[in-house]
Amino acid sequence: MQVAFSKIYDAAEKADARKFAKEYKDDKVIYVMSSGAIAEVAYSTSICLMMEMKWINSGSFHSGEFFQGPFEIVDNDVPFILLMNEGSTRPINAGALTFLKRFETKTTVIDDLDYGLSSAIPKTVVDYFNPMLITAVFRVYAEELSYTSKHPINKRRYMWKLEY
Repeated sequence: MQVAFSKIYDAAEKADARKFAKEYKDDKVIYVMSSGAIAEVAYSTSICLMMEMKWINSGSFHSGEFFQGPFEIVDNDVPFILLMNEGSTRPINAGALTFLKRFETKTTVIDDLDYGLSSAIPKTVVDYFNPMLITAVFRVYAEELSYTSKHPINKRRYMWKLEY
């Protein structure tokens, strides 16, 4: 576990989000999906990073539920972010990705395999660290998006300003 904690920051620093930020800077809606332990990361990415910090309409759903309705919104101009994990639910994410590719959607895949954490830490703990890695990586993406859209991630209309 200690080895894993020491590797997450370095792995996240490898994230190159410039292409994503340029492509998504003007989008008015972005859907986020994943499965397994990273499903909650998709949820927080949608409500916190997209809606709260960037004022982008967003929704999140589990990749396993993609074929129960959400796949009807798939079109080549509807942006998706797919967070890929390295655990037992990876095939569910892979199926969703295959469907998205079939219709040439605007999709960004953030795959924890691309960041080498699993090769740097024991396999016995990798499932526990996938969510932390993807959270750290997507924070880099959100910051890059804030630069290209000229909307800082700490800018708020209501939070910390109004009682609710």
